[in-house]
Amino acid sequence: MTRTITLSSPAQDDVPGLADTTVDTEPSRDGDLTPRRRRSRFPEAEQTAPAPAGQARPVARWAGAEGVLRELVRDHATAVGLDLVDVPTDSSAVCTVVDAAVLTADRPLLRSGTPLLVVTESVDVPAEVWSAALAAGARAVLPLPAGSDELLSRLSELARPRSSALLLGVVGGCGGAGASSFAARLAAAARPQGSVTLLDADPLGGGADLLVEAPVLEGIRWREAAELGPDDAEALRAGLPRVDEVHLLTAGEGPGPTEQTLPPVLSALSALGGTVVVDLSPALVPVAAEHLHQLLVLVPATDHAVRATVRRLRAWQLPGGLARAVVRRSGPLGPGEVGEDLGLPLAASFRDSPRGTVPLLDVRRHGADRAARALMAQHEAGVRA
Repeated sequence: MTRTITLSSPAQDDVPGLADTTVDTEPSRDGDLTPRRRRSRFPEAEQTAPAPAGQARPVARWAGAEGVLRELVRDHATAVGLDLVDVPTDSSAVCTVVDAAVLTADRPLLRSGTPLLVVTESVDVPAEVWSAALAAGARAVLPLPAGSDELLSRLSELARPRSSALLLGVVGGCGGAGASSFAARLAAAARPQGSVTLLDADPLGGGADLLVEAPVLEGIRWREAAELGPDDAEALRAGLPRVDEVHLLTAGEGPGPTEQTLPPVLSALSALGGTVVVDLSPALVPVAAEHLHQLLVLVPATDHAVRATVRRLRAWQLPGGLARAVVRRSGPLGPGEVGEDLGLPLAASFRDSPRGTVPLLDVRRHGADRAARALMAQHEAGVRA
């Protein structure tokens, strides 16, 4: 027989508006009552999601001279629904395709924050082209027409809609910053706005399912997600286990995401609407950056944490305006001082929650949960700085 037990803790009694929590229990084989994971409750009224805005025809930027190579690229772009332009009409270019001659010329290509593809007419790509492409952060070097199929595939993937879902990355500026906890709380705050997916993007498996005390559920893990194609987005989200109304993609007992497997999953989920919160390993920030609307860098308010964050920001070489600081007020520095030292706008700051609170499950009125709700309210209002 299944029974329902009502629990009330002193920590919950101190929070106005947070209801008592119920736990379903069922007898085990020896007759003991084993509690199931309790369901979290929201302290605030639910809000409705904004209507999605319309999109113009996507464009790809060409960097190079007129000629046969440009015409080959234009034909490929047209085939997948892209307009090839020399100067983007706005900031919505889905990628930049550059002639290898531009990379090796005496005029450096500026990072635009979009994926970069290098094309060349040479069958044997010179070593200096590979070096220049690596330095510029290029995704691939493609000789044409030999690499025609791969160029078509990459442009097709990049041409897919990317702005229907809000993609927020969360990463620690230093070790032990508490990024995973804040990512889970951000996912909780996004629930009233529609479908939410929380990705545990750590190559070694960050254990987000353990952090939120999720029960063992069947569903897709990173091992299976890595094998799905760009047209399998609906199947991917439908196959993810759900914890407190949040779709959760973790490694489980298998491997986590890699630099190759993370971008296709982000691209697929971006077309489905809702909110995607990505709990990022520092190593995967560069490949995730081009998919994100915003990267939240969690920084404890200490000099050591600020110095470590500065080093990571330099290594990531992020597009301008992507990163914002979230300050955990656990040290002597003020939030404004941290933001100024990092050269980042301040997104939010908070004090730690009481010990024993579980992210996603224990939603609090103050602290990190309030900061997460304020951030989601900004995005709901159309702020995607």
